[in-house]
Amino acid sequence: MGKYLFFDIDGTLAGKSRRITDKTKRAVNRAREAGHKVFVCTGRVPASITGDVTELGTDGTISGAGSFVEIESRYIFEHYMEPQLVEQVMALFRKSGLQFTLETKNMIYQTSGAMKFFEQKEIKRMQDNPELMRYWEQVKRKERIQPVESFDITKTGVAKMCFIADHMDQINACRPFLERYFHVVFFSEKEDPCVNGEIILKDCTKGDGIRKVMEYFDGAMEDTIGFGDSMNDYQMLETVHTGVAYENGPKELKALAAHYFGDPDEDGICQVMKELGLIDRI
Repeated sequence: MGKYLFFDIDGTLAGKSRRITDKTKRAVNRAREAGHKVFVCTGRVPASITGDVTELGTDGTISGAGSFVEIESRYIFEHYMEPQLVEQVMALFRKSGLQFTLETKNMIYQTSGAMKFFEQKEIKRMQDNPELMRYWEQVKRKERIQPVESFDITKTGVAKMCFIADHMDQINACRPFLERYFHVVFFSEKEDPCVNGEIILKDCTKGDGIRKVMEYFDGAMEDTIGFGDSMNDYQMLETVHTGVAYENGPKELKALAAHYFGDPDEDGICQVMKELGLIDRI
């Protein structure tokens, strides 16, 4: 019986190189040939899914950390933050001096200080932060990015929001309110030159997206396997039957995993897929 495989992108399918290795691509194809169903399960919204990720052969995509579920080129689920809540969070972030992005289905809206932040910081020091580097690369390309001033809350739904702060105190000032509605996820480490992360609605996570996929296919949860590297994969690994975490990932995430993968740039994903018997060759 085939399994249902769910793969995060940044830090999982793709490492610091920002590329998916040829062996990993072949492993994904081999898994489908072996009868398994393969899904990308990412915090990225559809507007941010670009490059070699689009070249992967998959059976569907969970994006926006569960806000969008696409199967066989059709969206079966879309979910957005309540407009009033978006306004409240924007006001809170501005009051606390945070830079932020509004991530929608087809566009990302950024505060004017976001670009200035990247220009002033030493980007090389951020290369160990896959989510921040992915965002920076998109900013450089000006790919589907507009200033937040052009955002119209009456016309466009927001799936999730990301934040950048100079100090933890700034985000801590916001946490009592945020934690009523969201999972607050941090991607940065203590030694990083900034604090960055995202907020994910408690009722709409990667785990919820996986459950919708399994309902669509009338599949059994014991046939699910999830692969992730950071805390925005926590609900995914919490939901699937078998969790596979990055060996250098957060300890909280690794506690949910039964197996571990090595550096994606060193073909860590295809190696663990072979170990799990999902493919017989690479």
